Amino acid sequence: MSDSLPPRSHSDARYSHLVEVEQAVSLLHQLSRAKLRVLVERFDADLQPAGFAVLRCVVANSPIRSGDIASALGIDKSAVSRQLTILRDAGLIDATPDPADGRATLVVATDAALVALKLFREDVRAEYERILDSWETEEIVAFGALLQKFNTSLS
Repeated sequence: MSDSLPPRSHSDARYSHLVEVEQAVSLLHQLSRAKLRVLVERFDADLQPAGFAVLRCVVANSPIRSGDIASALGIDKSAVSRQLTILRDAGLIDATPDPADGRATLVVATDAALVALKLFREDVRAEYERILDSWETEEIVAFGALLQKFNTSLS
């Protein structure tokens, strides 16, 4: 006997709302990925979204080992290594020996990266202001709270 529940009837109102949520989240994911590509290109034309994710991880966790970046982002160490090379060549990160383990390297963001990310965040905030300009403050607050709740449920 199966432990799974029988599928809900398509006439069930809750099921219909869940389908709407699934479709909206799918569209949000597609639009977000497309927007991220545009924003990352604006940030640095040679940078890929994966490299931008690595940079954000470095900024948030500096100093950090490359293996810890791979673990945090759930990507292969070789992919992190490639992105770190691109970021280093762009002058966005530096690597220094780990004083706790001479065999390891710690990655840190450069001042140029911190300034560029600050300007990037200001651009993103301005974009959200434009997108949400016609929304009431209460709607923005409710939307933010529901997104946080949704994200918590995902994790």
